[in-house]
Amino acid sequence: MTSTVPAEFGAALRAAIERSGLSLNEISRRLRARETPVSISALSYWQNGENRPERASSLAAVTALEAILGQRPETFTGLLGPRRPRGKVNHRSVAYDQVWRHPETFARALAKVDATPEDLDTPHRISQYVSFRVDGGGHEESMRVRRLIRADHDGTHRFLFVIRCSSLTREPVVLFTEGCSPSRFRADVPSSTCAFEFMLDRTLSAGELAFVAFGVRFPPGQTGMHTQMAIFRPARDLALSIEFEPDRLPRRCVAFFQPRCAAPLEERGETTFDQGNSTFQFITLDPLPGQYGIRWSWT
Repeated sequence: MTSTVPAEFGAALRAAIERSGLSLNEISRRLRARETPVSISALSYWQNGENRPERASSLAAVTALEAILGQRPETFTGLLGPRRPRGKVNHRSVAYDQVWRHPETFARALAKVDATPEDLDTPHRISQYVSFRVDGGGHEESMRVRRLIRADHDGTHRFLFVIRCSSLTREPVVLFTEGCSPSRFRADVPSSTCAFEFMLDRTLSAGELAFVAFGVRFPPGQTGMHTQMAIFRPARDLALSIEFEPDRLPRRCVAFFQPRCAAPLEERGETTFDQGNSTFQFITLDPLPGQYGIRWSWT
């Protein structure tokens, strides 16, 4: 019986939304007005049964949804059943605050482009290739991102990207784009967390695929010695690559996976550089949610 509860909740929510005639965008706007914000992507996950509201803020939003959609109290909340044990891993999706160590900084930066952290994972990133370059001074210089994406809902017209710099002496620079164009950049300056909004070249319908790519040059003097990429929903593949200057190679370079921010790092491979090899690749098929990264040391 318990296993059917999320499906019943999703079906009831979807039917109520269809009867109301309201778009997910309008419902999200009304929830924000009631101070119970839920992103469009999260609403899509809920009605499709891909995820279920569990946190106190999400449950408050479900109660607000009952009023917005003209339902009797507990129409939706009564279908949720008991909360899932937190010790079990949900391989379908993971909340952003379980993956990031300081999620509040990402939330502040994203709010400046009218988004929430849940919006980061829509459209769904099916495949992702991310390459980083470290300059001769040992500083992260730039990154390039290539993604195969799939729209979760009709009207998908943008995607978001966030990075945290070690310092924000000036704005990062978008070097190039493909399949998209830069729209807005905002930053949470105290934490050096940056949020980019990219507009897709064409609006996607639910289920449509598209390829996008972009490059970013970091502000000079980045002192970090690791780079990582978060995944919140299972994907097809993920490839991280880092390139160093041949005359400035680290002593140690290790790939890692961290399923949750509170969990220890799991090393996934190490490389030894020489003058003929200055690039390290970390490739994962069917990656589960978590942080995937590469760290290095000079001594």
